[in-house]
Amino acid sequence: AAPQQYAAPQQYAAPQQYAAPQQYAAAPQYTAPAQYYTAPQQYAAAPQQYYTAPQQYATAPKQFAAYQQPAQPQPQSESITLPGDAHPGKEYSFQAPDGRTVTFSVPQGMGPGSVITVQY
Repeated sequence: AAPQQYAAPQQYAAPQQYAAPQQYAAAPQYTAPAQYYTAPQQYAAAPQQYYTAPQQYATAPKQFAAYQQPAQPQPQSESITLPGDAHPGKEYSFQAPDGRTVTFSVPQGMGPGSVITVQY
């Protein structure tokens, strides 16, 4: 027996009520007015004076060419003899020769009469 032939099915067409309404079919394209997408003539090319720095600023004057940082002050130290009420962790303060107030804590293992060196 010869194989049975089938006809291709017909394409299904969507009912009319499911088609997109005409108002949504193609949204209008927005085009910005010419005044917004081109720069005004006065800004089209910057004047030559703004391209490069004037010659006077091209190189630093000689007096500034070899600027060096000022030297950091060297750490200072002071030897302190701890008073009779000293114990580890207690804080004391003294005034350094440069006028600063220096605060330090008594280190572990030190007590009354111990001499410590405080760096500041």
